[in-house]
Amino acid sequence: MPPAWVAPYIGLPFAPGGRTREGLDCWGLCALVWSEQFGRDLPPYDGPAWVPGLPAGSVEAAATAYARRFSPVPLAEAEEGDGLLLRVLGAPIHAGLIVAPGWMLHIERGCDSVVERFDGPRWARRVVGCYRWRRN
Repeated sequence: MPPAWVAPYIGLPFAPGGRTREGLDCWGLCALVWSEQFGRDLPPYDGPAWVPGLPAGSVEAAATAYARRFSPVPLAEAEEGDGLLLRVLGAPIHAGLIVAPGWMLHIERGCDSVVERFDGPRWARRVVGCYRWRRN
């Protein structure tokens, strides 16, 4: 079950490239939570964000390169606050944040921020990797 601190992050609106509570994309949500809940300021992701009509592969290289700045963690050793890189449209272009074993907080086009199982039927086969940020 997700912890109580997650509640204020549920229902935040989606906005392409968004970095504030008024509108966030998947990376913006992760960065906001890492900053507010875990005191981890991250270097900004300045790669392209996926928008309809853009081939997912055009975002893949930037997202994968950015993920390399984090320490990979085996999914079996994932902790609250670790990030997930997920495959959407066949490419690793989506980010979520682990909030409890098997649960992630994420946001996507057409869906405000939500807590969802990452080990369930919709996402389990889409998990590319789990990552931890330790630098401050």
